[in-house]
Amino acid sequence: MKLFNTLSRRKEEFTPIVPGHASMYCCGPTVYDFAHIGNMRTYLFMDWLRRSLRFTGITPYTVMNITDVGHLMSDADEGEDKIEESARIKQRSPYEIADEYTAAFFTDMVALNIMLPEQTPKATDHIIEMIEFVRILVEKGYAYEISDGIYFDVSKFQSYGKLSRLDLEEQQAGARVEVNEEKHHPADFALWKKAPPEHIMKWDSPWGVGYPGWHIECSAMSRKYLGDIFDIHTGGADHIPIHHENEIAQSEALLGHQAVNLWMHGEFLLVDNGRMGKSLKTTT
Repeated sequence: MKLFNTLSRRKEEFTPIVPGHASMYCCGPTVYDFAHIGNMRTYLFMDWLRRSLRFTGITPYTVMNITDVGHLMSDADEGEDKIEESARIKQRSPYEIADEYTAAFFTDMVALNIMLPEQTPKATDHIIEMIEFVRILVEKGYAYEISDGIYFDVSKFQSYGKLSRLDLEEQQAGARVEVNEEKHHPADFALWKKAPPEHIMKWDSPWGVGYPGWHIECSAMSRKYLGDIFDIHTGGADHIPIHHENEIAQSEALLGHQAVNLWMHGEFLLVDNGRMGKSLKTTT
């Protein structure tokens, strides 16, 4: 069976780490609202891949996370947590919001006949693992502390940009993310954010009360359930330049070796030649 690897940009013969089995991680939903049909295309892609593997005699073991904290409005690690914003607008607790839309998401999965993954861990259940992940990165010199949190120093990871083919030397400050003068490089990303007093979802840490960055969640949970190296990581194409690039950097910095053998991405669902987005949302 040949699969297209986003990292190498070519089709590769799939050879699982354990013969007859495939370890997979799929980036799951941020549960602050109903999923639209464009979102669900990512999980149909996951399902088609899992069914194809089964057809060839390979048994997949899949982990799909539920992001119920830490996904901010801006890729620059700025702005309000999406779930806390939804809770504020709806005048409910963020935990109620996360529970409601997690249940709705799984209802949609069943309606689309998507086989549920073997594990669907929630970010809020794995704060200890995330704090330990960040602690090791700080200890190894890959992360540093500034006034609003702990950030990964992309200049310390020599192959940063290998998934998206990003050249840091050519990147201009603010071209992809907003400028934070305290950051060493504009592409440095948050591993742990220090929480303001009004922030509801927050936990104690070695760096004060706060909450995890979005990217660290997937690295911590994939490592817990799939080990230090696994076969396939999937997600939407929009994750390539930031989320998955950052996952690679922090995971490989911690481990000292490759964490994922093959990266696969589903393309966008298009509406009128444009990406299906929240402004065109249709619930399933």
